[in-house]
Amino acid sequence: MPKKKFENDAVFLDQIPEFENVETIKLEKDYLKVIYTNLFFTFSIVSIILIIVVASFELYNKGGGFVISLGMYFIFWLLIIIYYIMSFKRRSYSFRDHDVIYKYGVIYHTNVLIPFNRIQHIALHQGLFSRMYGLASLQFYTAGGATTDINIKGLKLETAQKFKTFVSEKIEKIDKK
Repeated sequence: MPKKKFENDAVFLDQIPEFENVETIKLEKDYLKVIYTNLFFTFSIVSIILIIVVASFELYNKGGGFVISLGMYFIFWLLIIIYYIMSFKRRSYSFRDHDVIYKYGVIYHTNVLIPFNRIQHIALHQGLFSRMYGLASLQFYTAGGATTDINIKGLKLETAQKFKTFVSEKIEKIDKK
């Protein structure tokens, strides 16, 4: 086998592809229903616990702060709901020939690009409420640990299965080289 000649050409800014401008796919609209359902159950459980605590210690009789606290509690939950809606709208993904891109974030906008040759494991997950709507999530694990892993939630189950197969086949081809 002939030896390759070593090359170390300069790379200029206009030659670097801009993955930030890649067209991405939004999550399924049904995933917003999963978010609402999860928030409803969390809100209900926390509210029941707080009602029990307030009733047990008769905190509603301990001054005028109870009404203000109750108002702040509902404002807190309203802000959480608004945050999750905004977060849902900002999430998108794209699969390309050599990598996967995931965009997310409300306050901090994050674009994660993981080349297939860095993926060590792919997991397909379905939670209780996701199963009700036929949704799943794909989680990609890399050698870099949790900070470089991504979890794309809100995919149709069939779509998630197809992308898992697609990426797995790409990884197998890379490993055989």
